[in-house]
Amino acid sequence: MKKCFSAGLMAIAGSVLAPAAAMAFGEAGQWSSGWGQGVSEYTAVDAKKNALYIACSEDRPVAMTLTVAGQEYGGDGKDFSLIIDGKEISQPYETSSRVGANNFYFAWDAMRKAKRLEARTSDGKVVNLPVKGIAKALPSTQSKGFPCQVDF
Repeated sequence: MKKCFSAGLMAIAGSVLAPAAAMAFGEAGQWSSGWGQGVSEYTAVDAKKNALYIACSEDRPVAMTLTVAGQEYGGDGKDFSLIIDGKEISQPYETSSRVGANNFYFAWDAMRKAKRLEARTSDGKVVNLPVKGIAKALPSTQSKGFPCQVDF
């Protein structure tokens, strides 16, 4: 009886934790890409498990989340900026205007060539994100395989 309860508890815990684990995929120190359930996913993870996650789909607007010390940023007043080779792009995930969409495309193209990538949260935390593998993981905005849509 005890084994059944433990196995059931483990299964429930696994199903609850699976969505969080899905957003933290990737090897520390580099970019990774994947695809599942109609969504292309791109992730940069640092040695402290801080991560930038980008989800793109042909039928939904882009989503971008930054996780710093377990705290998520990218909406609900918890904003972040990307600093790409010294140039700051505020809220690159806000794509509901022409300016916002242009900022997203600019950030994407700049990240593909970046020598240095940082993220700054609205509460002042700064994270150095890896650039290793970035050009391979992120397809060109001009390629047929570019899956990201914007609101605008």
